[in-house]
Amino acid sequence: MFRPSRRLAAAAALTATAVALTACSSGTADADADPTAGGNVTFAVTTPFGSLDPNITASAPDAQAMRQVYDSLVELDADGELHPWLAEAWKVSDDGLTYEFTVREDVTFHDGTPFDAEAVCYNFDRIVAPETQSLYAISLIGPYDSCEALDATTARIALSAPYTPFLANLSTPFLGMVSPTAAESFGVEGLGLNPVGTGPFVFDSYVTDSELVLTRNEDYDWAPPTAEHEGPAYLEQLTFQIIADATVRLGSVRNGDVQGIGDVPAQEVAGVEADETLNYYAPQQGGGVFSYYFNTERPLLQDVAVRRAIVSAMDFDSAIEATYFGAYERATAPLSPATIGFDESIEPIAYDPEAAADALTDAGWIPGADGIREKDGTRLSLSILESAPSYDSRLELVEFLRQNLEDVGVELYVDAEGAAAMETFENGDYDLATTSFVSVDPVILSTLYSSTSFFDFARVGTLDDILMQAEQAPSGPERDALYSEIQTTVIDEAYTVPVYVLDFRVATTAGLPGLNFDAAAYLKFYDAHLTE
Repeated sequence: MFRPSRRLAAAAALTATAVALTACSSGTADADADPTAGGNVTFAVTTPFGSLDPNITASAPDAQAMRQVYDSLVELDADGELHPWLAEAWKVSDDGLTYEFTVREDVTFHDGTPFDAEAVCYNFDRIVAPETQSLYAISLIGPYDSCEALDATTARIALSAPYTPFLANLSTPFLGMVSPTAAESFGVEGLGLNPVGTGPFVFDSYVTDSELVLTRNEDYDWAPPTAEHEGPAYLEQLTFQIIADATVRLGSVRNGDVQGIGDVPAQEVAGVEADETLNYYAPQQGGGVFSYYFNTERPLLQDVAVRRAIVSAMDFDSAIEATYFGAYERATAPLSPATIGFDESIEPIAYDPEAAADALTDAGWIPGADGIREKDGTRLSLSILESAPSYDSRLELVEFLRQNLEDVGVELYVDAEGAAAMETFENGDYDLATTSFVSVDPVILSTLYSSTSFFDFARVGTLDDILMQAEQAPSGPERDALYSEIQTTVIDEAYTVPVYVLDFRVATTAGLPGLNFDAAAYLKFYDAHLTE
């Protein structure tokens, strides 16, 4: 187990964002003392939870809570190695089409019903059922075809085509096992507010915009081998308190009202790192970096020369530094450096406003009376779809870049926010959209660029064949080369502008050691305990 210093900014860049962290403070807490069970911990988060149904939600904030409630079939460690969890063993057919899992016999769901092979099959079938309307989990199981329970402890899963990331994807909270009984009882809409899994913490209550309360699963005795202890979790109760205001959130952990917070404000990172009463974590998250996606179906953005000119007009280095004070690393490719298949040789389109202006003129866009360019009576005015502009200072970032674009004659405005953003996205009524996706595998590029994906922000359609090849290619140089080609194409064709690499910035009191992160940098409170 890697044991970092108090001022922690760790990121594993092997086969995933696999990060296992144990904080030790230079203050009064003794992280090496034998942990004592008991106590309540409150962890403050930024946004309310949308759904705690892993089969449905695609939200990373939801996954932070789900990781405490749901266990996975397998565990992915810091070296990218798979370990047993709910599945004791597995074997894969030579053609990569059949996976046979042997599951534990001693596991029960929080509602007292047994976890068995039938439950495994139920989960996979529920994900692909049209009525579930799965947003993300369905993409993680790729060409899933069927599941058969051969006996109480053996589940055989059939795929219609090879799918290399299948086992690694099974480690994510989005493929955590839900109770079939609870899913049937609460229905598709109800399970998200009444989650029932096999994890170390049990759902107690949720008050929207206020708090989510979890209690210790006293029967828990099936943690993966990567855990630091066996048996139930140490903490009696875990509360996720929703505190949207960053200043209030940080003040709450400093004065002890809460024991931990997520999304440490970028401008406060240096101060938090220097604070002897706090532990700071910043695991780099794998998957798709935070990016701006061009909707290539929109008339103004169908010309690659125009898209490239728009990219070169924006000073991302200065914008990121001014907005995030060095807390974020500039992204150079669609994949995070913490993701297998990341190509470090890719160079983003350089900032060159003069070249951008010349390229726009060459494309027939001429400055109008107010400086905004026009062509055939149409203004070069673009909308950007930002569903959470107040989150992580993203509106401030957009404002910096908006001024860059205005300087070369391009108008940019925020079009839709909040709930209205989803309808705007589904209708394709946007020119640019922003998103990021946490993942343990580069197959996330299929989620972001396949024409069959719900999250096809760029609406490209020309990458489907190579994305499929990469999904099926065995791990190694061939697969890496395919993903390198995909990333290069995305940059060269200006389908996407990678902006910054995601870090999950966490601060806790010095008296809360044992906090860890899973392979996707989601919190794991199982080993966490109080020392003061």
